[in-house]
Amino acid sequence: MMQAIDPSISDERDPFSTVADVDMYDRANGWRPWPEPCSYDPAWLERYRAAQAERVARLDAHANAQLADAAAARVGLGGIERGSDEWRTLRARAVHLEYMTIYRTLADPAYLDPTIDPDDRPLGSLFAFPDPFDANYGRGGLARTMTSRGWLSTWSGRSSKAKLADTMPHVDVPTLVVHATADTEIRVRQARAIAAAAASEDVTYHEIKGAPHYFEGHRQDAMALVAEWIAARFP
Repeated sequence: MMQAIDPSISDERDPFSTVADVDMYDRANGWRPWPEPCSYDPAWLERYRAAQAERVARLDAHANAQLADAAAARVGLGGIERGSDEWRTLRARAVHLEYMTIYRTLADPAYLDPTIDPDDRPLGSLFAFPDPFDANYGRGGLARTMTSRGWLSTWSGRSSKAKLADTMPHVDVPTLVVHATADTEIRVRQARAIAAAAASEDVTYHEIKGAPHYFEGHRQDAMALVAEWIAARFP
């Protein structure tokens, strides 16, 4: 999510609030209407990535505050008369788990600028809309509705433990990484970093040229690699 979240939203309650300076869908920043490729200045992109991290930090702070409030209420229940009005209020807060609506989560400039981490990907994202602008503001997107705990554990680029490049150093079993080079979401450099980070002495890395995120049209080739890899190790 760190590379795809829209940093230009200024009010999490307002899906249309926008800080123009860090809006990848603003013509002044290099955006052009679909399907024309965009060209984003590297210095602007650096500011954009920093703003993405700042938005994730704000969302993390909100989610952590909600979970801390629930935890404090659970502690407070211990000293309150059971059945009292205060006990009932604290009990409600203790079990509450907020659902966060996270607007505009499809805003990676690499979706529209093929010079950013160049590979075989087409313009756009993996969602059905050809133009990610539509999915960014529309019903598509990633992590659109999450609990506080779900956001922190799965999607937050700051709090989640799901980043494979960070966890692979703990993987010392034989490892196979197969990357689709036309994936709109995962860059070649990221796939290579995942394989390179593995602690195993037996690491195999393959790239399937032109394959999209879900390997449509290339699944037999992908499974042939998997089957061959398994057969060599578990005859």
